[in-house]
Amino acid sequence: MANRLEGEVAIVTGAAAGIGQAFAVALAGEGARVVLADIQPAQNTQTLIETAGGEALSVICDVTSETDITAMVDATLKRYGKIDILVNNAGIYPIADIEDTDMALWNRIIGINLTGTFLATRAVVPTMKVAGKGKIINISSGTFFMGSPGLAAYVATKGAVIGMARSLAAELGGFNIQVNCIAPGLTTTPGVNNGMGDEMRDGVVMMQANKRREVPEDMNGALLFLCSSDSDFMTGQVMLVDGGAARN
Repeated sequence: MANRLEGEVAIVTGAAAGIGQAFAVALAGEGARVVLADIQPAQNTQTLIETAGGEALSVICDVTSETDITAMVDATLKRYGKIDILVNNAGIYPIADIEDTDMALWNRIIGINLTGTFLATRAVVPTMKVAGKGKIINISSGTFFMGSPGLAAYVATKGAVIGMARSLAAELGGFNIQVNCIAPGLTTTPGVNNGMGDEMRDGVVMMQANKRREVPEDMNGALLFLCSSDSDFMTGQVMLVDGGAARN
């Protein structure tokens, strides 16, 4: 169904590249006006959206900063007057064995993946309550369902955002705000391309039911469903989009 998000306003964190970029382009393609929040300039994403006839606003935002999050929300409300959708996509995934995970690395992963999700969610809830509706989507990971070596801190955060979504679903359901999660598998993004060799990535493909590498656009169907009225009676849930890797 085309233009199912016509007139909606969506914020996507981590929108400069990778999965966040694909999400932002997909939302704009369905008629949403998209705020591109990233610690890096999201000009490439904005260009993709505007070239296709969509509308986007790019803001520099460190999701670990309350000041930046407040500025992001203020800029959105100043430009568009409302916030209908929040996609908590910003995240990092450093690989480190537990004994090599010092407090600085632990706090960085927790800060971006978990605290960033909390801060952005807390900031948009008031305006969603006033509007009497909202969609919040946390990006978890298929690794939470499988466990992966060298990713203890990362997997901990990805389980935590599921727990947060379940609690907030109960807390916010009376305001017609749905909170759900998408759990991707290992996805081909610039970060993955730079950080993981072919052997590791091919090993993941071998675990999947679908024998190809996942790409960001593979999540678009789940995202658009969760952002649209099609999912109005679904909340506190996780959609696992990993090619069947965690099917057991």
